[in-house]
Amino acid sequence: MKSQDSIKNKIFSIVLVIMMILPASFTLAQNNSINNITGHKYALDNLLAGIKSENEGVRRSSIYFAGKYKIAETEQALIDQLKNEPNPATRTLIAFVLYELGSEEGLAEVNKLARNDIDPNVRRMSTHLIREYFAHQEN
Repeated sequence: MKSQDSIKNKIFSIVLVIMMILPASFTLAQNNSINNITGHKYALDNLLAGIKSENEGVRRSSIYFAGKYKIAETEQALIDQLKNEPNPATRTLIAFVLYELGSEEGLAEVNKLARNDIDPNVRRMSTHLIREYFAHQEN
């Protein structure tokens, strides 16, 4: 019962963050602080809790929003989750978000994923992301 209450609280927190982020209906071209998107003092804490959530839907939604709005403060949580993520599709999503954030540390983790992941689809997608990043750096 206590576990269900914890999950309900996490889901509520994520829904709250999503509701606060959605009004920002503009595309952001650079990494942002979550404070630029919402003034809610717990928004970052809620987003980070969502990234680490045991609920796969909440976790994937939080990862997606971190990438969509390029929330720079989520990078370390994404890297940590990438190392522990059991779902190959979610690892691919995290790799894409780290690519979107464009930091050296995040891209180094995507490169490790491209070389070492056990899932061939994750390796393939990560390899394409790294190639795409370097192709854009040359231009």
